Amino acid sequence: METIQSTSLWQMVAAALIFFIAYGLVQTGIVHRAYAAWGGGILALILGLVDLTTAYRTHIAWETIVLLLGLMLMSGVTGKTGLFQYLAIKSVQKAEGHLTQIFLLLAAIAALGSAILDPVTTIILIIPVTIRISKVIGVSPVPFIVTEMLCGNIGGSATLIGSLPNMLIGSSKQTGVTFNGFLLHVAPLSILLFIVTLLVLHRVFAKEWKQAGALSEEWKSLDASEYLKDRSLLIKALIVWGLTLLGFLFHLQLHISVAFIALAGAVILLLLTIRKKKELEDALHSVEWGTLAFLIGLFLIVGGLVNTGTIEAIAVKGMELTSGSGMFISILALWVAGLVSAGVDQAPLVAAMIPLIKSIGAHMDLAYGWQLNPIWWSLAIGASIGGGATLIGSHANLIAAGLAMKEGHEIKFMKYLKIALPLTLLLLFISTGYVIWIYF
Repeated sequence: METIQSTSLWQMVAAALIFFIAYGLVQTGIVHRAYAAWGGGILALILGLVDLTTAYRTHIAWETIVLLLGLMLMSGVTGKTGLFQYLAIKSVQKAEGHLTQIFLLLAAIAALGSAILDPVTTIILIIPVTIRISKVIGVSPVPFIVTEMLCGNIGGSATLIGSLPNMLIGSSKQTGVTFNGFLLHVAPLSILLFIVTLLVLHRVFAKEWKQAGALSEEWKSLDASEYLKDRSLLIKALIVWGLTLLGFLFHLQLHISVAFIALAGAVILLLLTIRKKKELEDALHSVEWGTLAFLIGLFLIVGGLVNTGTIEAIAVKGMELTSGSGMFISILALWVAGLVSAGVDQAPLVAAMIPLIKSIGAHMDLAYGWQLNPIWWSLAIGASIGGGATLIGSHANLIAAGLAMKEGHEIKFMKYLKIALPLTLLLLFISTGYVIWIYF
C-alpha cells in the first residue's frame, strides 16, 4: 500500500512539474509553444501518467480541434473579401472625419468582427486600414488601435466562437454549454463592458484629440470599393457564414455538434470558392497548424494531471477554501482567469481549469450539469477580459502592437498598461457584480 501511495505521489508531482515547465516555456517563448506542449505530452506518455488510448478517446478534445480548424479555414477565405477594410473606410466617410464617430465605428467593427471571426483575424484585417485612415485624417492611430485591441477582446468574449478560451469551454463535452448559452448569458455582459470601455477610453483620448488641430480631408478621396475586388467571393462567404451561424444557433435542435457545422461550412466555402491549386494552398496556409498541434499536446499534459489525481487534489483544496459555495467558486474562477490571463497564455489555464471545475462540481454533489454554468461563464469572461490588460495578454494584442510598430507607431508597454490595467480591473469588478446579481 505504501508503494502505491509513493508511486501515486510521484506521479502527481511529475504531472504538475511537466505542466508548469511546459507552461513556462510557452510564456517565455524559448521554444515554439507547439514543441513545448508536445514535449510535455510525450513525456507524460513515456512516464505512464496517461496512456495513448485514454488520451485519444477521452482527454484530447477533438471537438475543439475540428471547430477551430473549420473556423480558421472560413476566416482565411473571408479575409480575402476585403469586407472589414471596406466597412472601416465607409465608417470614416459616414462620420465625415469626426474623431469621436470614427472612434465609435472602428470600435464596433473590432468588437463585432471578433465575436464572429476571432480577435486575431479581425486585428490583422483592421489595423492596416486603421493606420491608413489615421494618416489621411492627420492623427495618431495609437488611440484607435488601443481601442480596437480592448474592444476586440471584449467582443470575442460574447460568443462561443469568439475566442480560443470560449471554444475550449463551449466545445468540451465536460461543460455542456452551448452556442446559444453564450449569447444569452455572456453577450449581454459583453455589451455592457463594451459600453463602459468606450466611455472610459473616449475620456482618456479626448484631450489628445483636442490638441490635434485641423484635420486633413484626404479621407474624402478614399475609395472603399477598391477593397471589394471579388464581389462574388464576398456574397458566397456571407451566405455560408449566415448558414453556419444559423447552424450554431439551432445545433441542439438539429442534433449536430458545432464542430461538425464549422467544418461543413468550411468545406462548402472551399468548394464554392477554390478553383486553383494555389487558392487551396493559400486557404490551408491560413490555418494555424501550430496552434492545433499545441492544443493536442496541451490536452495530453492536462490528461496527465487528471489521471494522476492532481486535479482532484486541487479540487478538494478549492472546496475547502470556498466552503463549497457556488458563488465563491464563480468569483474565484473569474478573478483567477482574469488576473492570470493578463500575463500568460489563456489556453493552458482554461484547459486545466475545465476538468478542475468539473471535479469541484462532482464534490458539490450537483444533480445537474447546468448548475455549474455560472462558473463556466465566469471562467470565459475572466479569460477574455484579462487578456486585454497587457500587451502580452493575448495574441491579438501582440499582433496589433507588431503591426503598429512595423508602420512606425510604437505602442509602449507601460503606457498601454496605465490605460488597460485599471480598465480591466473595473471590468472585472462589474463582471463580479453581474455574476452575483444574475446567478446568486
